[in-house]
Amino acid sequence: MSDKLTDMRFIRFLLYEVYNVEELTQYPYHADHSRETFDMAIDAAYQLAREVFWPNYQEFDRNGAQFDGQHVQAPKGMHEIWRHCKEGGWFAPNISFDDGGQQFPMSIFAVTSFLFSCGNTSAAMYVNGTWGAAMLIDKFGSEALKAMYMRKLYAGDWAGTMALTEPDAGTSLGDIKATARKAPDGDYYLISGVKRFISSGDHDLTENIIHPVLARIEGAPAGVKGISLFLVPKFRVNDDGSPGEYNDVATAGIEHKMGLKGQATATLNFGEKGDCRGWLIGEANKGLPYMFELMNRARVFTGIQAVSGASVAYQWALQYARERLQSRDVTCRDVNSPQIPIINHPDVRTMLLKQKAFIEGALGMVLYCAKLADRMANSSDPEECENLNLILEVMTPCCKAHLSNASVESIIQALQCFGGAGYCEEFPVAQLLRDNKVFSIYEGANGIQAMDLLGRKVAMQAGAAVRALMMEIGATLAEAEALPALQDLAQKVQEVQNEVIETTMTLGAVGMSGQIQEYICNATAYLELFSQMLMGWQHLKHAIAAQRALDSETGEAPFYRGKIETARFYANTVLPHAVATARMLKANEYTALHYAEECF
Repeated sequence: MSDKLTDMRFIRFLLYEVYNVEELTQYPYHADHSRETFDMAIDAAYQLAREVFWPNYQEFDRNGAQFDGQHVQAPKGMHEIWRHCKEGGWFAPNISFDDGGQQFPMSIFAVTSFLFSCGNTSAAMYVNGTWGAAMLIDKFGSEALKAMYMRKLYAGDWAGTMALTEPDAGTSLGDIKATARKAPDGDYYLISGVKRFISSGDHDLTENIIHPVLARIEGAPAGVKGISLFLVPKFRVNDDGSPGEYNDVATAGIEHKMGLKGQATATLNFGEKGDCRGWLIGEANKGLPYMFELMNRARVFTGIQAVSGASVAYQWALQYARERLQSRDVTCRDVNSPQIPIINHPDVRTMLLKQKAFIEGALGMVLYCAKLADRMANSSDPEECENLNLILEVMTPCCKAHLSNASVESIIQALQCFGGAGYCEEFPVAQLLRDNKVFSIYEGANGIQAMDLLGRKVAMQAGAAVRALMMEIGATLAEAEALPALQDLAQKVQEVQNEVIETTMTLGAVGMSGQIQEYICNATAYLELFSQMLMGWQHLKHAIAAQRALDSETGEAPFYRGKIETARFYANTVLPHAVATARMLKANEYTALHYAEECF
């Protein structure tokens, strides 16, 4: 069957024809790069994903991470994957040359992360988690912490995690109970507490694992304002940089999960023996803002993970539909005529196109966000950076929540194309569905993302983020209106934009009146409406680039026509649902909020 994980031609279309990432080479940080080096990076990543990550995918499910009561073993194939990632420098693709990185743009990093997740998302999490821990130290740590830990993480010599969640304080980080007490005889704190659901929390891939841990210093203010961030190694580090004494970080167990079984999702006990040492990262009581620097990136990357599973499922469903012979055309009455590939049946074609439209729109969203990050990182204009950051802020919860929800639906469509075979483990689609479900739960469950969008991002700076985004969408609409072939498509996207604006104002009036519960109770529906507008906008951007290519007669006409028709399909089949959602939201539908508990 298929060994194709995604459509690399479409990836290049996004990078070079829609978002023009080549222009980033004008900045000094990326000046050593070119389209040639970008292509080399994504081609190498795809080869590694297909030849090393993917062959281990189903094996990770059958024989995942193991815990014997004392030690955790990563899946056998993960050792080979880790070695390849070390040799290829994949732990620090966007980091400076001076720190052992390759200075690629975030846009290229996003693509390579997507490709690795296509190959084996459990494996990719070990690698990306290490990058995330190093990034926190890089951005907020002291020079001493950087010298001791950061380069080791970026090189893949050591591994890293992110330790936030506690058994009784999941999303509610203000309720965390982990404590930090200043040691009387050193520059460290004594950490005590339990962290749960820690991805890559323990394993045997490296000789040390570095945990950024949220904890509350004794006497700190209650709630989120009293949380600090600490660097807690599994093993303390000797003066020569080698791992030293065990640091009282004990693994209580790993989770037995529905999916992502190759991931060592651990419960960690810090300070059971009273001697777990942690070093403060940055300033005291500022741990949550520091961690959110990583979490906001992680939420976009969660969207990338989700779409990767949908992409692989689509490629398998597409090939199966081309090869599977079943029945005859509905107009054929000759039972002796040969059966036809199921891709010729209207329902199967519709299911395939639903998947394709979702995947292409979703990849457009995440690469647009990556390009925003690149522009921010390279701009010297504070006003421009603020504007770009506002757009990124308002899009982040949509990338995480909408893409993870819709990816599950897309994989269900892929499974349906297989019929009964899809429900069996012979093909990887059932595993892709199981693995994918968690993305709507971790990094902040999707209901929290919806509350973040409507309760915080929409309202921030008196609606400045929404206004900045709407100006960007308006510019795209103007481009499309100037192309006669796309005017009808532009009108459908503009209709949804208008509905979003009107709905936002209607809900805003409810919130301003003091009806906070009523304002927030339909946040999830609002996020879906908002996200479908973003997806329609991305498809319109794709259609503009495709139409210009067709007008200039550059060749590949079927490819470019396909982009326009995919955009039209999304506009005709999904955007009407967005309009209906807007009308529901404007009708003050509060039944669930006021539903008597005893009636449940």
